Amino acid sequence: MKISRSIPLLFLTILFSTNNGGCQKNAPPSPETDAEQVAAESPAENTAEEKTSSTTTPEEKPIDPKLVVKPGEPMTAERFNAVKENLKQLGLSLHNFHDEYSMFLPSPEDHPEYYDENGLLKVSWRVHLLPFLDQKDLYKQFKLDEAWDSPHNAPLAKNMPETFRSPDTPTGATKTRFRIFQGKREKDSEGKMRMTSLFPLGTPARMRDTLDGTSNTIMVVEVGPDKAVEWTKPGGLSLTQPKEELGATASTVAVLKGDGLVSLIKQDLDEIQWKELVGPQDMTRIDWDVIEVQP
Repeated sequence: MKISRSIPLLFLTILFSTNNGGCQKNAPPSPETDAEQVAAESPAENTAEEKTSSTTTPEEKPIDPKLVVKPGEPMTAERFNAVKENLKQLGLSLHNFHDEYSMFLPSPEDHPEYYDENGLLKVSWRVHLLPFLDQKDLYKQFKLDEAWDSPHNAPLAKNMPETFRSPDTPTGATKTRFRIFQGKREKDSEGKMRMTSLFPLGTPARMRDTLDGTSNTIMVVEVGPDKAVEWTKPGGLSLTQPKEELGATASTVAVLKGDGLVSLIKQDLDEIQWKELVGPQDMTRIDWDVIEVQP
């Protein structure tokens, strides 16, 4: 009888221990634990991926040969169309600036702190156009009463807007080829003082100062790459020898006229013709059919 009672007890003990072990489940790993385990298994691989993603930069696209200026050769239609868009934007911004302030540059009477002792702006005219080129945030970063190369203003040159970039100017460059002619007022044959450009030293020009008509007066010209300057640097091209100031250009030059239109004209005009194109008060009428070129 003792033997028969011990057998069921032994059977129940074995059955309980077997069921208890079979029903037990492992807790699911947490996402954090799973991620840590993966990282621990392949740390070198993860590090390599991180370095690749942080150091890889997009390659700069090569410049289309049709957009490159070749000294002495005609400008291609593709390049002129590209330059034309930028010059039109500059023309629109200059006119919008004039609509706002009744001058093409800040008034030295209203803002004497913007000018140095020689009557030059401390930063270029391009900087003052920034609010009219959808660049207000960049404009606010400049200290207009400090020189363009001051410790504060100099680093901002790296942010050159695309409007100031020629089609064959490398990405990241800080020099522009869109220049203005700047000169002093001179006496005419009657002894009256006249402007030699729309950007004279001293008092800035107004629209009504273009006695020759805005369609007969050049505002901005694209010079050769050898005449490019930092886009924040003030100053303009000299009128002493305007043709030479153009530098190594093509045989045709893109210019922005006072009326906002853009033309492609012959580069090999003589010095007198170039001065007449730039001067707003020499009472000349330009025969555009003779000097203009169709791309």
